[in-house]
Amino acid sequence: MTSTVSTRPGTGAASAPGGRPRPWTSRAPRAAAVAALLAVPLFTTPQWQAIAVFSVIYAIAALGLHVLTGMAGQVSLGHSAFVAVGGYTAIWLGADQGLPIWVWLPAAALVSAAVGLLVVPFAARLRGLYLAVVTLAVLFVAEYLWDVWETLTGGSKGRPSQSAVLFGHDLLDDVIIGRFMLTGDQQFFYLACAVLAVAAVAARNLSRTRPGRGFAAIRDRDLTAAVVGVPVARMKSAAFAVAAAYAGLAGALLVAYQTYAVPDQWDLMLSVELLAMIIIGGVGSLRGAIAGAVFVTAIPQVVTLLARVVPGISTTPSAGGGVSVDVLANFLYGLTVVAVLVFEPRGLAGISERVLDAAGRKNRKGRSDG
Repeated sequence: MTSTVSTRPGTGAASAPGGRPRPWTSRAPRAAAVAALLAVPLFTTPQWQAIAVFSVIYAIAALGLHVLTGMAGQVSLGHSAFVAVGGYTAIWLGADQGLPIWVWLPAAALVSAAVGLLVVPFAARLRGLYLAVVTLAVLFVAEYLWDVWETLTGGSKGRPSQSAVLFGHDLLDDVIIGRFMLTGDQQFFYLACAVLAVAAVAARNLSRTRPGRGFAAIRDRDLTAAVVGVPVARMKSAAFAVAAAYAGLAGALLVAYQTYAVPDQWDLMLSVELLAMIIIGGVGSLRGAIAGAVFVTAIPQVVTLLARVVPGISTTPSAGGGVSVDVLANFLYGLTVVAVLVFEPRGLAGISERVLDAAGRKNRKGRSDG
């Protein structure tokens, strides 16, 4: 697929013909988006604050798929297995061993990256659908382990997890700062945003490095990349390790926020949702991965709100005579993915580029007319 937007090597920033940066690349829209994101939990209900927390956590995992699929062109259906590895690593170190967040959070990323390397022997030999099937098999093996490894996971009943404690304060406990009170959801949101910011900067800088250019070469044509000297097997290994590390970070934050973990939550549906995030947001776009995570995570909540005013939508699966929220949300996932692939392959990132580009042209025309 050929895009009309060119990219300057080493920067990842799109530019118009002649080298002029497009209006959407200016700092003002980015600053406004960041400010709006940070202000969300301050002016919303606890229900939406929780949605915001989950959105940021899943955005971290989606960034891992951005590196693996968007940058390196490798498809994985087992990403939720690495999220689980990070979550249970954090539980073992935090809840069982009593270690602080400074230990269990980075350790979750490192252990998940190490487990991600188990896919390497297959990634070096397979590609496309064959590799996707192998990652799916890895997920099924992991699901079996979570069910039978009761000392770690608690079996089908699950088990409580550690909390995020910073400087002796549990972030899920409300705190009063001056005349303002920050709830546990708000505090955890800002912690997750800090981790997301570091992860996003790391992913962006990775695209500018030699390994990042190697990822791009493999994505475009791995046989050609091998001919020009790119170590394909090593680059694929690195892509899976980095993606698994991001998933591990997300898993550690997820169990700390939920304060409980059950094996059923690390299923194929979670992997599919993570893939939907980067597809809807725009494959290959860092900002799109984050936007897609927010979009996909918010859909069930939006459907729940619609259930209150639209007849025929049920908030409980057991209620008869209506479509459940879960079923409708899954339908919207699929419909949105199909619509994006057909009408806007660049996803939400492509849509935002077009809107801001059109706004920039209109602004320049207004100044010239004036």
